[in-house]
Amino acid sequence: MHAGGRRVKMWWNREENFVAGYKRHAARLHYRLGAKTDGTLEALHCRLYYDTGAYAHLGGEVMALGMEHAGGPYRIPHTLIEGWCLYTNNPVAGAMRGFGVAQVSFAFERMMDLLAAKLNIDPIELRIKNALQRGDKNCAGVVLTQSTGIAACLEEIKKHPLWQDRAAWKSQAQSFKKRGVGLAAVFNAMGYGRGLPDSAIAKVELTENGHIRVYNGVSDMGQGNATAFFQIAGQILCQENTAIELVQPDTARTFPSGSASASRTTYTYGNALIKACEDLRQKLIGRAALVLFADTTQDLELLPGRIKHLISGREIPLKQLAAMMSEQDRISISQFIMPVVRGVPDTGKEFVIGFPHLLFSHAAHLACVEVDELTGAVEIRKYLAATEAGRVLNPQSFEQQIHGSIAQGIGYALCEQVLLTEGNILNPDFATYIIPTSCDIPEMISLPVEAYEPSGPYGMKGVGEVGTNGPLPAIANAVADACGINPTRSPLTAEYLLHSIKQKESTAGKGHS
Repeated sequence: MHAGGRRVKMWWNREENFVAGYKRHAARLHYRLGAKTDGTLEALHCRLYYDTGAYAHLGGEVMALGMEHAGGPYRIPHTLIEGWCLYTNNPVAGAMRGFGVAQVSFAFERMMDLLAAKLNIDPIELRIKNALQRGDKNCAGVVLTQSTGIAACLEEIKKHPLWQDRAAWKSQAQSFKKRGVGLAAVFNAMGYGRGLPDSAIAKVELTENGHIRVYNGVSDMGQGNATAFFQIAGQILCQENTAIELVQPDTARTFPSGSASASRTTYTYGNALIKACEDLRQKLIGRAALVLFADTTQDLELLPGRIKHLISGREIPLKQLAAMMSEQDRISISQFIMPVVRGVPDTGKEFVIGFPHLLFSHAAHLACVEVDELTGAVEIRKYLAATEAGRVLNPQSFEQQIHGSIAQGIGYALCEQVLLTEGNILNPDFATYIIPTSCDIPEMISLPVEAYEPSGPYGMKGVGEVGTNGPLPAIANAVADACGINPTRSPLTAEYLLHSIKQKESTAGKGHS
């Protein structure tokens, strides 16, 4: 661009954003799943085709993560997972919440329900029987050495009244309505994976006025990681929230800490922040020992706004202590790099970066739907999600992440569809590209299933993406339960479902003639 060295800002309107912005990868997925008669999974062969549009963008990485999750959170001893990322004349596809995993989640969870019906096994029992445990190998050949909580999530769904009383609820459907209950077990990797160091650098400062200033280099786009950073700093440094300042990403003031993506921000930066805060705490107590003539730091306590010598009762305000320290002495900086898989399997050799992953979050979703037989329209009446993402640091932020990801997943499941003709977008605005509104989102029940993750800050893992993967397969399985059809594409629009229902009725009519 010819701007004479001046900064340039591109500001698209809505239609330009629709046309030029990247989309979630469209995909065609072909699955074959084999099991013993008792339901033990034995073999999986799948072929995954991701449409990356005219440019690769992150197409290869999206496909790689999809392949890594293609077998679901299950033990399958024999797998052949093949993937193709295809150039087309369609709009460019790229990173979206779920990053290639939302697509395969639909496929493997539909296969699990079809298998359960084939073997006449309860679909939740089939999933529990094959659920991955710590020490198992996943479908990519990676031995799971960290916290693995999918079985616990399924157990929470199993004992919940929405599952226990599903038959009675389904029987109460009114005329021309069909009710169904669907289940999905999903998981999502955390971090960048091998080949690309997943790093964060935290800086913490005691300011001249005695406050704590945290320099955060990773963006908070509404997911709530800034709140978690306040909590971590306040917990370690024992300060009220009014005495803590947070500097959000600024290339002149904060250190590189990676992208706000891959369910990594609180985990990676949080670990760096814990170490920085602990170092600063020890430094402040050590400097206070000199002023308070303390023989040992063990008798000193960092309290809100001050440090106190517990034996003598003497204390020094943090503002006064800050005045006695140099600017450099009032700062603590720490870096954390996310651990990666050590025993790399003999698979995925073509993937230079991003494969495989060490850490996963898990969830089990339950959707209760009502289908209008006359129109094909789907109404989600009730929704339940049990989520394992390590320990929960902030229950409100955790639940908001789950609710937001489910709402986004419902749009992916029911209505969001880019309509194309020869690569041109036919619906480049919100009048024609339909997203769910508050009227379309049901009351959601979110159940945290805590499992301590030793490598995480206070035992937590990332929860930003796993909830997005559940709605499409759960709703599709519920629609299949209600109408006796086999949804194999998304979104599950009224037109598509009505056509499937009519086709089933037509086939049944021919069978009776």
